[in-house]
Amino acid sequence: MSSSLAILDALPSIVDFYAHYWNKRPFLVRDAIDQTVMDGLITPDELAGLSMEETVRARMVAQQDWSCRFGPFTEKDFTNAGKSPWTLLVQNVEQYHPDTATLLRAFNFAPRWLMDDIMVSFSTKGGGIGGHIDSYHVFLVQGQGARRWTIGREPRFDDAYIDSLDLKILKDPVDGDTVDVTSGDILYIPPHFAHEGTTVDDALTFSVGFLGPKLSELYGAYGQYLADHDDLDHRYVGAGLNADSAGLTLATDAVAALRDHLAHPLRTPAFSAWLAAFFTGSTNDDIAPYNERDETLSPAAFTQALQGSAGLIKPAYVKFALTPSSEGTYTLGFDRETFDISDAALSVILRLMQEDAVTPTDLPALLDHLDILCTLYNHQALEFVDISVP
Repeated sequence: MSSSLAILDALPSIVDFYAHYWNKRPFLVRDAIDQTVMDGLITPDELAGLSMEETVRARMVAQQDWSCRFGPFTEKDFTNAGKSPWTLLVQNVEQYHPDTATLLRAFNFAPRWLMDDIMVSFSTKGGGIGGHIDSYHVFLVQGQGARRWTIGREPRFDDAYIDSLDLKILKDPVDGDTVDVTSGDILYIPPHFAHEGTTVDDALTFSVGFLGPKLSELYGAYGQYLADHDDLDHRYVGAGLNADSAGLTLATDAVAALRDHLAHPLRTPAFSAWLAAFFTGSTNDDIAPYNERDETLSPAAFTQALQGSAGLIKPAYVKFALTPSSEGTYTLGFDRETFDISDAALSVILRLMQEDAVTPTDLPALLDHLDILCTLYNHQALEFVDISVP
């Protein structure tokens, strides 16, 4: 199949997405996001205000010399930016602006557990960050304004970059398909496809990134998990060694035994449960973990609220990962914690993962699983919303 840009009438089905596009081919969908969602997204002024916060990761790129400055910024920084093209980029916006997080619901055909963040960029006319290659999947949702994108037709792995810059900008122009995008359009760009965007009119772009971990990150994080659990952190004792490994020789069978020793923890139920926790942690260390609420609810108070005029919802900015743990049970990961989910409670969790408010009226099974729901609520994984107002 050609890797040239596909122009689709609508976002692909789950089957088509993995068969034809995921890791394979870029695509463009016009007017893919409902206008009511677009109307609620963060504005340029709000984005600038967010970039002034101490815990927010923000950068400002000047096109004139490709200089890159890091936040937090001040009003003076924006005043001094002048008329030359510049771009402001802010990470993890879904954690700070819940209405922007609702964009994530459009991408349930993708592996939401691999979602990294929503980075939002504001560029003045002519602005951009140069031609570049990402190692992750990105859906570029155009907000206000318009941008012109050039997307390479094949993945690239060995490329030359401009020297002595904070940014990795390709020396040579991107050769590929060029399209203009406006509000509500979505571009999907797989890893290693070169791309370059130029702002036609002052514009906001919402980059929904899906980033897999490196092997070193998986080994390091799981190794720390094993270190925290003595019952899993088994010491190598040289079982099965023979005369071939006497003295200073590490024989072939010893190497095989050590390989099996390393692999054994990966075949345990603990590994699956750990993955559910690992993939729900924030990639921004400055964002505090959710932990328990300052004011938790007792099961009785939670039940009373649920039976009132409140609906229960999983906000889009809350990251879940669900995996089978043993016959008839499941592990739910949230914010690097895990929760046991029974087979009976699975349908309730799956319904909440649709991220629509539910009540006992439309989902009576809520009342059968108050303990786990109350626990998730107290850990800030679920929220109540007032549904009494039409």
